[in-house]
Amino acid sequence: MNSIKTGRKYRADEVFYQIGKVIWLPFILAGFWFAYVGYDRYGELAQCSIKKISGLPCPGCGGTRAFYYLFRGELLKSFRLNPTVIYGVAAYIHFMLLYFYRKHLSGAGRQKEIYIPYYMYAAIAVILVQWIVKIVRMLLLII
Repeated sequence: MNSIKTGRKYRADEVFYQIGKVIWLPFILAGFWFAYVGYDRYGELAQCSIKKISGLPCPGCGGTRAFYYLFRGELLKSFRLNPTVIYGVAAYIHFMLLYFYRKHLSGAGRQKEIYIPYYMYAAIAVILVQWIVKIVRMLLLII
């Protein structure tokens, strides 16, 4: 008896959608726990070692505080500290809604796969731009 399994090839957008459905609730719960309990207890542990040593911010500087303010509802403060956090939430919501619409509401059958790397390219751009802005602002304050 031949028991060769015929594997189904999964599309990347299907996999990301399924993962996204699973992680949203733990993410929300962890975010609220961190914003209302964890930051007071563990906030000092999240200080940037690179900034402590070199005096220059790293590309992720402000991310922990941005996450904190996001779950406190202070979106502008969160954006100012590190816009990548807000971008991540917006990209997640955009992807999940786009996939859901294409799969369940558009009625067009199998559509072209959502190209996941575009989300990453945009995230890298946001990270680099905010990092450069922070360094320039810091250097202008020194001069």
